[in-house]
Amino acid sequence: MDRRGFSLFELMLVLGLLGVLWAVVLPAASRAKETALSAQCKANLHQLAVSCQNYALIHGHFPWGMIEPSTHEESYWKDDILKTLYPQEDPRLHGASRWDIWTSFCWDFRRRGKDGASWECGEMFGDTKVDSVLCCPKCRQEKTDNWDGNRMTGYNYNVCYLGFVENDKAKRNYPTATDQVRHPALVVVFGDGGYAGGPNKFMRAPFQDKKYDNSAAALRKAGTQAFRHGTGTRRHCNMAFLDGHVQEFHDPYMAGGKPGWVDEATFSAFISSGNGIYGPRGWGIEDEDEPRP
Repeated sequence: MDRRGFSLFELMLVLGLLGVLWAVVLPAASRAKETALSAQCKANLHQLAVSCQNYALIHGHFPWGMIEPSTHEESYWKDDILKTLYPQEDPRLHGASRWDIWTSFCWDFRRRGKDGASWECGEMFGDTKVDSVLCCPKCRQEKTDNWDGNRMTGYNYNVCYLGFVENDKAKRNYPTATDQVRHPALVVVFGDGGYAGGPNKFMRAPFQDKKYDNSAAALRKAGTQAFRHGTGTRRHCNMAFLDGHVQEFHDPYMAGGKPGWVDEATFSAFISSGNGIYGPRGWGIEDEDEPRP
């Protein structure tokens, strides 16, 4: 019986065919993985938007971006006028007898102590454990903290026109009232957050007019979005709107309305050339090409 092995030609032919198959399958598998991660991210953002809407309906205003516990009670709650306008800011309604019981109080997490183990999910989510929802699936392996020792989330919250970061000196003293937003489908609320330093919590609009928010330019850049999903022409960031729908954004903008990356290494940029999409209620600068109510 003839027991000849493969000839060199046959072996090379098989290896060549395997190489062609690998070249075809690998990109397809990579695209499928990217699609799945983006889909999970969109599901997370939808859940965050729904939680935000529920909170706003109950409290009459959108969630805080951040409260400064050591100063909030003195500078806000002792003001009789604000006490009448914002009764939900009684610290007892936030799970504490005094504001300074909390070391940190942000839209996504709060903590009582100084160690990371004392972090718990923010009040927007009630008693629901949403740790996995707060983290973009493409960010799970990163080690960088993005706020005060807090675990990384990967998502940021629209603090320019919806929430409010207390230590920013702005025209508003509180988060926006629920009834001020007449067109929820036009206002972004959460999205893939990122800049040169990594993921961020607080979303900023590109112009950030000083009379509305006195943040430094560096802080505005720290509130950009991360176009972390997909590659090449498919690269995009996911953004949730107040009505719960989630949309992909493919065109990056720098401040001043110019196209391009704010930070090329992390593919971070704004999603719009103007402020309109962050709060189309007459604040800031609106784009000519943005949809009107």
